[in-house]
Amino acid sequence: MARLRTLFALGLTASLAAATAQAAEGRLIHPADTDKDDRISRQEWVAYKLPAAEFDKADTNGDGLINGPEFVAWRQAQG
Repeated sequence: MARLRTLFALGLTASLAAATAQAAEGRLIHPADTDKDDRISRQEWVAYKLPAAEFDKADTNGDGLINGPEFVAWRQAQG
């Protein structure tokens, strides 16, 4: 039962992260985006304590910034 609750909580967390990360296509609403430019820079990523080694994996277009769709895809890949 505890395992089921944990799995449910993880699924809910992932769903909420996806919903808050992308309010509309390309729009990023996430607390890590401290300058509110709809993208997360490497500095913002690390400051928010997201795994530094994962930044390049999340930045699929290689522009040095994580947009809404990139964040959602990265978060969903985390399982």
